[in-house]
Amino acid sequence: MTYPLNTHRMLPPLMHRILLCALLALSACSAVAQDAGAELSARFPAGSITTVEAAESARQQAASENARIERQYTQDGLACDTAFFVNSCRDMVKEHRRAAVEPVRRVQTEADTVMRRIQAAGKDQALADRRQERAAETVRNEQHAQQDAQARAVKNSQSMRNEQAPAQHAGRQVRQQRPQTQTAAEAQKRAANVAAYDRKIRKAQAHQRDIAARKAEKDRDRKIQPPAATKGSPAAPVPALATPASKP
Repeated sequence: MTYPLNTHRMLPPLMHRILLCALLALSACSAVAQDAGAELSARFPAGSITTVEAAESARQQAASENARIERQYTQDGLACDTAFFVNSCRDMVKEHRRAAVEPVRRVQTEADTVMRRIQAAGKDQALADRRQERAAETVRNEQHAQQDAQARAVKNSQSMRNEQAPAQHAGRQVRQQRPQTQTAAEAQKRAANVAAYDRKIRKAQAHQRDIAARKAEKDRDRKIQPPAATKGSPAAPVPALATPASKP
């Protein structure tokens, strides 16, 4: 790309041709740089960088292309030092550099943006993973604590059973002996009740015999004694004594 010089009408024809040749040579070199930048932009069109691998590849190629553009810019600047109208030559070199860098910068900027976004998403995911891991670890710790508590409870229960075993054994022996003792006591009580009942029956029978005997005795006494006269009843007639007959 060439730019008109404000002083080219003031140059002699020979010098004008020399400057024109130099500018054409610089333009050819700069055009190569621009074509390389355009080729890089074509390999990575806008929106095509979506992965870490693509972003890293684009950044590497952009860095390589930027280094090549800077080398070309340095060479073109040195060439301008030997040409007429150095400032105009350098302005043209700068313009070619800007045009070559623009597509490369676009690719590099997009790659950097994608990398930052992916890294941020990775950090968010890593943070979420750490939170999930901490939550899982908390659950595991609670489960371990619960298991330890259950194990201690079982151990304490076993210890208590071991301590209570002698007393329980003695209690079982007492309970086993108790029915025998109760059976003997109940048998004795039943025997005493039977004996008391028999005594009561015999006493009642003896009392009945006594009553019957007294009654029989009274009946005999009434039969032997005459009945006493009752008041107001007429006296029984006394039989008259027989008088002796008078002799003649």
